[in-house]
Amino acid sequence: MGFDLGHTISSVSKLALRTKRRIDKNNESNIKVYELWLDHTYRTYETLTKDGYKTYEFEGNKVENRKFDLICPSKYKDEIDKPIGDVFSITPSSYIMNEKAYKILYPYLKSHSQIFKINNNGTIFYVINVTDLIDCLDYDNSEIKRFPSSGRVMRVIKYVFKIEKLKNVTIFKLPEFPKAISYVTEGFKNVVEENNIKGFKFKEL
Repeated sequence: MGFDLGHTISSVSKLALRTKRRIDKNNESNIKVYELWLDHTYRTYETLTKDGYKTYEFEGNKVENRKFDLICPSKYKDEIDKPIGDVFSITPSSYIMNEKAYKILYPYLKSHSQIFKINNNGTIFYVINVTDLIDCLDYDNSEIKRFPSSGRVMRVIKYVFKIEKLKNVTIFKLPEFPKAISYVTEGFKNVVEENNIKGFKFKEL
């Protein structure tokens, strides 16, 4: 029997392709998702006016002509001795970053967020409005509590995600909670930790 080089190359190519597909599928199935919280060991900020916090509220969609209220480190007695981090928040629906955090995280934010550069009395900050709403909650396998009157989702007790919808996603929101916190995948978490960006806290789901 002769040696068929073409057949051998074709077989190897097909095997490599099947292997790649299997690896890609495994990688997708192993995507870890985290709630993105603020680490309260760092000092919080507050707006200078009573209702100024409303300028930092978002609903998961892009906005225009937003004028942000000035902010300052909180002067509450239980906050004043805390160190200042690289990221903080005025409301759960957005994040504020200093230049260090922004420059490092920009590649992970740009495709999923609307970003505002603000001058806060001479200090540059970046307001992050996460606009990537992904319908990826697996209702059949998650444990969900609903409002009795409307049937809307009140809260999620146990999260199960449709992982195939999170490929190449770093930060997102759920359409069920557009005014609430964001969620991130492991790549975002890793870059925060590797670069010692202070102020974020991650809860694995």
